[in-house]
Amino acid sequence: MVRVRRTGRVRAAFAFGLVAWLASTSAHAEEVTVDTTENTAPPPPPPAAEVALRPIVVWPTLAPPVDEVSSGAGLHKPTSSEGTLYTRAQELDATLRDAVQDLGFTLDVADPGPSPFRTHELDIVERASRSSSHGGGPTDAGTWVLSARLEPLGGDTFLLRMIAVPPKNKQLRMRVERVSGADVSVRGLVLLRDLLSNRSVAGGDTGPVPQASAGAGIMAPLHSQGRAVLAANAALFGAFTAYSIQRASGSEDPRLLYPLLTLGTGLGLGTALLVAEEFDIGTGDAWTLAGGAWWGAGAGILIANGRHVQPLTDRYAWGVGGGLAGITFTTFLLTRGHMDEGDAVLVNSGAALGLSLGSLAEFFYVGDIQNRTPYTGAGYGAAAGLLAGGTLAAFVQVSPSRMMLVDLGAGLGAAAGAALASPLVFENLTQEKTRGFVAATAAGTLLGGGIAWWLTRERPESNVTKAGASRLLPMGGVIGSSATREGSVPAYGVGVRGTF
Repeated sequence: MVRVRRTGRVRAAFAFGLVAWLASTSAHAEEVTVDTTENTAPPPPPPAAEVALRPIVVWPTLAPPVDEVSSGAGLHKPTSSEGTLYTRAQELDATLRDAVQDLGFTLDVADPGPSPFRTHELDIVERASRSSSHGGGPTDAGTWVLSARLEPLGGDTFLLRMIAVPPKNKQLRMRVERVSGADVSVRGLVLLRDLLSNRSVAGGDTGPVPQASAGAGIMAPLHSQGRAVLAANAALFGAFTAYSIQRASGSEDPRLLYPLLTLGTGLGLGTALLVAEEFDIGTGDAWTLAGGAWWGAGAGILIANGRHVQPLTDRYAWGVGGGLAGITFTTFLLTRGHMDEGDAVLVNSGAALGLSLGSLAEFFYVGDIQNRTPYTGAGYGAAAGLLAGGTLAAFVQVSPSRMMLVDLGAGLGAAAGAALASPLVFENLTQEKTRGFVAATAAGTLLGGGIAWWLTRERPESNVTKAGASRLLPMGGVIGSSATREGSVPAYGVGVRGTF
């Protein structure tokens, strides 16, 4: 008999090989036994793939009523009539359900969530004591329960509160954070990771929490998510800088141009990667820096053209200087805090609006829109718009969709103003008529943008509730049914629904 004690997988494999060899070479061996009994130490833990998946229940995101503390009473599932709150809640629910499965939990899809009358924290504790909605008993292993609460704070800002209860535990784990609308899902992932990875202090050991696979990578936000945007724009700006230097030197030799382009592109790309590695550069941060570089460069070239800088090749140097000034300004903004996508759109939209209004200002000053290109006004306007947009982004929280609607409103307002004043420029064009046309266009731009900004504002829920009629929504399609011998027949119609 050959007796082998297993103290590791390598030793066990060697023992099995030795047994096989002895069995094949010894004709007198009557029995070969491998004893894998461990007497001195427990067996090594099984690999992660063999760890049993843990059950978890993810209840739908709830919203507390306005003017009440969200202690559990009055919580409700957001409805489609609640607009942005409903959309964010749906996004958060889908994200959390996917995330817990990526972490190795088994999602109980048969649990639809609490009823409207069972939304208190005690209901979460009670549900955690049962592995299924109909389970229970001393032998029941219980389940994890996760419940998220989303409360609008005005504007595009929410208070995100997440509660988790381990199986058969009476300890509530809670995380609370103030987040913007665009970051609800992302911050929800971070809070979820914290809740499911920390052990209970007073409730005892709840066992190891399954970890996400290395390839999942969704629970912790990636470092410098704007790395690609920053690298692409930095490489292009480096190439532009190298080309501008070559042009400003007066040389047109391609043997100098191509090495300079390669060097400039490499320096820009390398600098961007180093910055993204050292600092956490988000997508909004990257587009803000890119906007500062390109709008600054454009403003510099436009001003140089308006000032008739000679020789012409020196105007590229003005562009590089303007771009560096824009990068300096946007970098200063980032030292005050991160910029999200809405802030980036605001910065770029401010520069574009400034360019348009600056051009109109020059047209108004000279009283001529046919024989003059407004380089100077466009350049100074773009620079002023970049400064104004960046400054406003540091103090105002706005979503990308709202800024796009404001841009659309400004454009439509400009078109409407130009259309109304178009008879002034049809015939007998004078400076006074030209100035009237330009003034109407500029006024339409500002009025359209202002109206769009006012219409897209986030109104407090209390005001909406008091305004009864504002809760009315049109509806159409099947509004009822009639019972017949052949079955139920739908009734079609149109109407309104909401709070009267």
